[in-house]
Amino acid sequence: DDSVVYVVEASGSQFGAFYISTDTGSSFTERNHAGRNYFGYDTAGFQSGGQAPRDMDVTASPLDADEVHIAGVLTWRSLDGGVNFQNTSDWIPQDAASANKGYCHADVDLMLFDDSGIMFVGTDGGIFKAENSTILNSTYYTDITAGLGIKQFYKLGVSQTSDVVISAGSQDNGTCVYKEDIDLWGDWLGADGMESFVSHANVDHLFGTSQNGQLYRSTNGGATYSNLSEPSPGQGAWVTPFEQDPVDAGTLYLGYARVHKSINSGISWTAISQSFGGDLSQMKVAASNSQVMYASRGGFVYKTDDGGATDWTQLPNPGGLINSIAIHPNNPNKIAIATTSFTNPVVVSVDGGATWINYKFNLPAFSALSLVWDDNGKEGLYLGMNYGLFYIDDTFAEWQVYNNNLPNVIVNELDINNVTNMLYAGTYGRGIWASPLVDEVAGVEDLLSQDQVSVYPNPTNSEINIIVQQQVEADIRIFDVLGKLMVYQADIDLGNTNHTIDVSNFTNGIYFVRINSNAGTITKKIMKK
Repeated sequence: DDSVVYVVEASGSQFGAFYISTDTGSSFTERNHAGRNYFGYDTAGFQSGGQAPRDMDVTASPLDADEVHIAGVLTWRSLDGGVNFQNTSDWIPQDAASANKGYCHADVDLMLFDDSGIMFVGTDGGIFKAENSTILNSTYYTDITAGLGIKQFYKLGVSQTSDVVISAGSQDNGTCVYKEDIDLWGDWLGADGMESFVSHANVDHLFGTSQNGQLYRSTNGGATYSNLSEPSPGQGAWVTPFEQDPVDAGTLYLGYARVHKSINSGISWTAISQSFGGDLSQMKVAASNSQVMYASRGGFVYKTDDGGATDWTQLPNPGGLINSIAIHPNNPNKIAIATTSFTNPVVVSVDGGATWINYKFNLPAFSALSLVWDDNGKEGLYLGMNYGLFYIDDTFAEWQVYNNNLPNVIVNELDINNVTNMLYAGTYGRGIWASPLVDEVAGVEDLLSQDQVSVYPNPTNSEINIIVQQQVEADIRIFDVLGKLMVYQADIDLGNTNHTIDVSNFTNGIYFVRINSNAGTITKKIMKK
C-alpha cells in the first residue's frame, strides 16, 4: 500500500518522534511515544543517549503496510502501524538468546525489505537478515557476512611460536583471537578493539584494550577475561599504546598522558614519566634493552635511556604527526618513524633520534601508517601505507612494492613471527593477511626491479608489449587513473619474450600496468593516445 508513508525523527542523538501518513505524504499524524527512546542502548527503550543521525533508519514490509521497523543502536518492530514498538534485537548474543530475540550487531545504519518480504539490516558489524520478520525468536536474525575477512583492524599482536596465535583489535567489532593449531577465529572482547598482544611467556595469556585505554586480560586463550586496573587520573587516546616488556612477561607499559609501568601484570601502576601534556599516540620498548623507550604525542617524540628513572628527553621533530615507531630488534638507537607527512613519510635515526634521515625515496604520496624491522642481517624494513605494503633494506636504493597478493587497502599494523618467518598485516577493511618474509619468498637479489621490466611502446595506440629480464610467473592487471580494473590476466609466463596485450579499446589517457609475481610487484605507467 504505497499510500502509507512512515517517518522517524531524531532529537539530537536520541529518538524524537514517529509519524504516519495514509495519503501518500499529503498529511502526517504523530504517534504517541512520549518518554521512549528507541535509539538508545537498552532494550526497554527508556535509557537516554543514542547515535543518531548516524545510526537511525525506518523500513516497512512490502507484504503488510502495518508492519514497520525502526532502528538506532538496536532494532524495533511494530505490527500495528507504529502504535506500539517491540524490541527485536540485542547486541550481546547470550542476552539475545536468553530473551528469545535476535542477535544483531549494534549501530544500525540501514534497514530495507526486498520484494519477497526478507528484511536486511546493515550494521557496523556486518549485514543481518530476517527471513520472517513477523515471528520473534532467538533465530530472528542471521549474520550473512559471518566468515568474511572484512574487519577494520587497528592493531594486532602475533605470538613467537610455531603455531601462531594472533590477538587483534578492530573498529566496532571488539578484539578477536586466532589460533593456528585449530585454524579458528573467536571474539574475546567487545566494543572497539584497540591495542592487543599475546604474552611471550604463555600464548593463553592475552592482553587487550578498548577505546581510550580500558584494559583487559585473559588467562585461558580468550574464553573469559577480566578487567585490569587503570592508572589514575585520566584515560588514554582512542587507540592507547600498551606494551609488554620484552624480557619480563609480568611487566607492562601503558601510555596515557604519562607512561605507566606495572610489574604485576596490570594489577597496579606507577608513572615512569613526566606528563606530556596530552594523550600519547605511540609507545615502544626496545627489545634489546627495555630501559630504552620511545613515545610520541602528535608530532613530538620522547625518549628515555633509563626506564623512566629521570625525565624523558624530547627529540627533534621528524615532521608530521607520528603514526608508528619501530625500534630495531638489535639496536635500541636505530629507530624508524612513520608520519602523516608526504615530504618525509618515513624517517630513520641511527643515533637514538638525535638526527633523522629522510627515507621517502620513491614512496607515493600517501600517509605512512605502520613499520616493522626485519632481523635479517640486511636492515630490512617493512612499511604499511594507506595503499599497500613496501620493503627496503641496505641492498636497495628505493622502496620495493611488497603487496604479494595483498589487496589495495589501508595497512594499520605490521608484525613478524620470527619463528615461522611470516609477516602479518592488519588491514582496515580486509581483515588480517600473512606473507612469507622477503628472504623466504626469494633472495633479495632475485626481486624484480623497475629496470628489469619493460612496457612498450609508450605512448601506444593499440597494444603494449611486456618483457621481463627474469623468468617469472605473474598476474597482470591494468588499471585506469580512477582505479578501475581494465585487464586481468592470471598465471602468465614472462621472461625475455614479449607478452602482448590489446589496449585498442581503451579511451585515451593514463593507465597503470601492475605485474605481480613471487619475485615482487612492479607498476608501470603508460599512456594511450
